[in-house]
Amino acid sequence: MKGLTRSRLLEILDSFKGLSVMVIGDFALDVYWYADMLRSELSRETPHYTRPIARETYSPGASGNICCNVKALSVKEVFAVTLIGNDWRGEILQQELKKSEICLDHMIVSPRMVTSTYIKPILCGWDSQQEDSRLDFTNHDPLPQTLEDHLIKNIRLVVPKVDAVIIEDQMVQNGIITDNVRESLIQLANENRERIFVADSRARIGLFRNMVLKPNRVEAVRAICRSKNPKEVEMDELTEIGVELQKLASRPIYITLSEKGALLVTELGQHHLPAAPTEPPIDPVGAGDTFISAIGASLAGGADPIEAGIVANLAAGVVVKKLNITGTASPEEILRKFEEAASLQEWP
Repeated sequence: MKGLTRSRLLEILDSFKGLSVMVIGDFALDVYWYADMLRSELSRETPHYTRPIARETYSPGASGNICCNVKALSVKEVFAVTLIGNDWRGEILQQELKKSEICLDHMIVSPRMVTSTYIKPILCGWDSQQEDSRLDFTNHDPLPQTLEDHLIKNIRLVVPKVDAVIIEDQMVQNGIITDNVRESLIQLANENRERIFVADSRARIGLFRNMVLKPNRVEAVRAICRSKNPKEVEMDELTEIGVELQKLASRPIYITLSEKGALLVTELGQHHLPAAPTEPPIDPVGAGDTFISAIGASLAGGADPIEAGIVANLAAGVVVKKLNITGTASPEEILRKFEEAASLQEWP
């Protein structure tokens, strides 16, 4: 198999056990409340039927899901560096992260913050279920400077302890990756070139420097050619966009392409890395978090950019088969996916 052999994959996967990784970004709590509508009754106070909650599930979302994905790779230590609220949602988020043995020593809990939470009510009937309107808790105000300073201090404390730093700038507004936090991370990446820094950003990927970038097609196009419709950008033009991003970042760029895999751009050239063959049905939710987790761990473990991209595609191929959950990929599952894909001569 061009780019990665089974023995080399085993070496990369085994390297994860000795790694320490920091995840810095917007942490969230994902909530599913299942309402048994067979037990619903008309409220006496309002002309609406009730939503009797029969079951509830909670899981870390956004950067919290990246933490769980990194830990699932058998990484030795995972440090969560972020800010959350002193509220019931923050308490549950911490409990869920502790289940995955994530280190929370550098997580700041403040009454001035809101723990970002996405609640999805699921209405259940006889033989079907339907998702109701989502309920969101988000921060409506910018990050206070005192908390920003505390966060930057914690980042600087943790960087010397880790082999890789994974950054997720998810919130378009009022997230924790402020201009000052981003500039501090860029400076740290420049000062610690022996460490792997990987960044993902929903709206500002073009502002990151000195680190590996993982935008999707839309994010990459908007970073370089904001006037263009990402759906109308062909692969040749997308490659040119990747080259421009690579020049800005001075590190490899992985543009994820959903079922088409990823486009890798380095200073030495461009490579299309096909997705691991996966039969439907699939569920792409969380695959991006799995991809960036595998990229960060693989590069920190000594993989070259092509090898890291193949491992990340394998990990994403594992997760998309886990339907209706935000899943993770273990080394054993990645190896099985490799063996499954290796039987197909056309991959990768």
